[in-house]
Amino acid sequence: MLANAGLPYDGAAIGHLDFWRLLRSNIEQTGDERHALGPQTVPDGSFELLLAAMRLGQDLGEGLARLAAASRIVWPDLPLAVRRGHDLRLQAPGVSDVPAQRRLYVEMVAIVLHTACCWMTGQKLEPRRLVAPKDDAPGNGALFALLGCPVVRRGSDVELVYPANVSNLKIVAERFDLWPSLLFETYRQITAEPLAHPGTAEQVLDLLWQAPLDQETISAALGVSVATLRRRLSDEGYSFRGLVSHVRQQQTLSALRAKVGLEDLAVELGYSEARSLRRATRRWFGASPSALRKP
Repeated sequence: MLANAGLPYDGAAIGHLDFWRLLRSNIEQTGDERHALGPQTVPDGSFELLLAAMRLGQDLGEGLARLAAASRIVWPDLPLAVRRGHDLRLQAPGVSDVPAQRRLYVEMVAIVLHTACCWMTGQKLEPRRLVAPKDDAPGNGALFALLGCPVVRRGSDVELVYPANVSNLKIVAERFDLWPSLLFETYRQITAEPLAHPGTAEQVLDLLWQAPLDQETISAALGVSVATLRRRLSDEGYSFRGLVSHVRQQQTLSALRAKVGLEDLAVELGYSEARSLRRATRRWFGASPSALRKP
């Protein structure tokens, strides 16, 4: 797996981002999202179906309920459950009596689902705690540190526990044609880890988050021509316009929540006037800027 992903096999620890790439490379090589750790093969693209079901929710609580319902069809060996009350819980049941590799896989699933929640809401969510069975297998549990919350070792289930108020957060994620890159970018922000082996799309996203740059400026920064930039993005399955749109969407949401004036925000994002930004906001989120400002 390490060789296929272009990573060194020298016994040294690898970073979280290289670990993500390792898993993605193995799925592409084998076509199995379970990495041969489940009772049956789960075809590549299955998680995308769960995200599509989640996207149909009006808020995070409803979105997770839809994702859990879909998991019983898409992931019959790992059906998820959601409980809403004084908190919001996403549960992967009965993992204490399975092999260590299978427990590690559920650990990875929990982190990816948390990443999806952050992407869907456009916010860096903070779980209240994570509940997981006791696990003495070497290395297991290391990923849970990315959640930045207490880990309670008890029972037989893995549970992500969020504060109750996050249930009402609106789902705003768009551009499913770009979801692998955008989900990875969200994961990168969660880890706060620099890119070790960045692809062209990842480098472009990094630059766009810093400033509303045009293709010529970014091409020069990467040391390639505009034509080469376009070709490399196309080879990775992306477009410059799509990446710009994603960054603008996420920056718009953050700025609106911070009460930044629309005129100032339009200038910051490279729009000629606030009216253009209003139209884009309605196109992206189906709501006006004033509606998105409301808690």
